[in-house]
Amino acid sequence: MKIDLDMAGFATSLRFAVVTVLMAVLMLPLALVSCVVDDRQQYYFQAIDGISQAWGREQRIAGPLLLIPLVPAADKFDTGEHIVVMPATFDARLASSHEPRRRGIFEAPVFHAEVVAEGQFPPLDEAALTAQFGELRFDRAAIAIGISDARGIRVANLRWRDAPLELNAGTGFAPLEPGLRAPLATPLDGGTFALTLELRGSKRFSVVPVGERSQVSMTSTWPHPSFDGRFLPDQHDVRDDGFSASWTTLGLARGLPRIGQVSADQGPLFANKDMGFSVFEPVNLYASAQRSIKYGVLFVVLTLAAVLCLELSTGVRFHVVQYGVAGVALVLFFLTLLALAEHIGFAFGYAVAAALLTTMITWYAHGTKGDSRLTMLAAGLLAALYAVLYVLLRLESFALLVGTGVLLLALTMLMRATRRLPAPNASSPIAPKDAPSGGQSAASEQPP
Repeated sequence: MKIDLDMAGFATSLRFAVVTVLMAVLMLPLALVSCVVDDRQQYYFQAIDGISQAWGREQRIAGPLLLIPLVPAADKFDTGEHIVVMPATFDARLASSHEPRRRGIFEAPVFHAEVVAEGQFPPLDEAALTAQFGELRFDRAAIAIGISDARGIRVANLRWRDAPLELNAGTGFAPLEPGLRAPLATPLDGGTFALTLELRGSKRFSVVPVGERSQVSMTSTWPHPSFDGRFLPDQHDVRDDGFSASWTTLGLARGLPRIGQVSADQGPLFANKDMGFSVFEPVNLYASAQRSIKYGVLFVVLTLAAVLCLELSTGVRFHVVQYGVAGVALVLFFLTLLALAEHIGFAFGYAVAAALLTTMITWYAHGTKGDSRLTMLAAGLLAALYAVLYVLLRLESFALLVGTGVLLLALTMLMRATRRLPAPNASSPIAPKDAPSGGQSAASEQPP
């Protein structure tokens, strides 16, 4: 009898060991599916870049600014130094409308944008500027407007003191982004300006608050903005049909003086000094697919562990090959999910893939044992696990908490199923061959 108990305990331990090895082996095809997701995501990024190149990339507006070249000293090389004068006031209204563009099966949001900006440059003191910076070339002064991707320009108009200025391509000043430039005949007198732009772009839209006092308002049809840059909006309202936001900033917070000297070989003048939003996509199917695969390790382990608990609780035994076939089906769920999600969306793809694999595994379980009760248990188990996995994928702040709770619940079930396993007792004596039979012990046959 003790030999039978020891053999039963050894068989159970061996079964746990084999299933554990099988779990480890299934991580290899799961890793291969993860590589497929990475490859498809790279194709997606390439398609997005292709759309952006043809339509317009990120758009950042910097200006208008007043540029006045410095005359180099006789003993110095011409480094292309300018003084950069920023306006005293800058009021801008930005509006963008978004639409999808497709390349193959991939889709990217792009936008049309309108910019209306007004402001004022105060008069300049020529003597004070010359004393501070040196001799200046006022005859080569210009108004410059930095636009990060000039290919997206569709309309550009600039008025100075209510008179139109002729805009030329390029700012002619390396620290400022490629954009537009207009010669200015009377830079010292100051004046008001009015700028109108129509642009095309993608991914991000922002403006630099160049004024000593800047007021910027922005509206958009994109319902998922990610506000970023140096300044966050003072007020914003995000709705299902878009958003509106407003900023008010002072030159003291801008990090640059109103009048400063800049050389042509200097780095970008307004790096990380803008404000706006990035086009945030809340449901990126490749990011969701990659997250599902990370949880897939947990999913495969929980499913096979649940089947082990089912064996221990009901006495039904499955062949190791049947474990392997079910494990492969669990891994193929994630590949099926990716293939469907690219065409019908992640939510519908998940539902179809989960229903398909649950049906296949349930049919397989019924065919192996022909037990209707076992079939229902398998279907319920898989449905519950797929539901838990979907909830984890949709949770953000509470994903770790819920995932930990699921693990604790699985551990509780495993402890409950294994609490009465027969313990092997290798040191216990084995009855001798000539021991009496019939279930009586040797001690019971000794004379009193």
